[in-house]
Amino acid sequence: MKAMFLCDVPNARLLRNRLDNGKGLECEYVIERVMYLSKREFIPFREHLMEDTPFVSCHKEDMFIDEQGIWHVLMFCCLQSDIILLVNSNGGDYAKYCSIISNGGEKVEQRFTTSQRYTRK
Repeated sequence: MKAMFLCDVPNARLLRNRLDNGKGLECEYVIERVMYLSKREFIPFREHLMEDTPFVSCHKEDMFIDEQGIWHVLMFCCLQSDIILLVNSNGGDYAKYCSIISNGGEKVEQRFTTSQRYTRK
C-alpha cells in the first residue's frame, strides 16, 4: 500500500490540510502493529504529534525503512474516530513521520463491529 507521509507536523488537522494540498512524500508501507487507543488517549495524541509518548517509544524498534525502501509503520486508531494515523518515529520517541487514512466519515467501530445495533440500512 502507498500513502503520503509528512515530517514533523504538530497535529492531525495541519497534517490533513497539508496532505490535501498534495504535500508529502509518497511511500510504500507495511503496518507492523495496530494500536487501539481510547478516545481519551487518541485525542491528545493526534493534537500533539511532536510530543514524546509511550505509545510510540515502546514500539520504536518496529518502525524502520527496509533495504527495499518500504516503510514499516504503526497504525493508531480509535473506535470513536473517523481517522487512522500511520506513524514512523525514525528511532525517536514521537511521531516524526505521519500520514492519515480517512474512513470517509465512517467511525472505525461501525466498520469492524459484529454487534447488531450498528446494522446498515
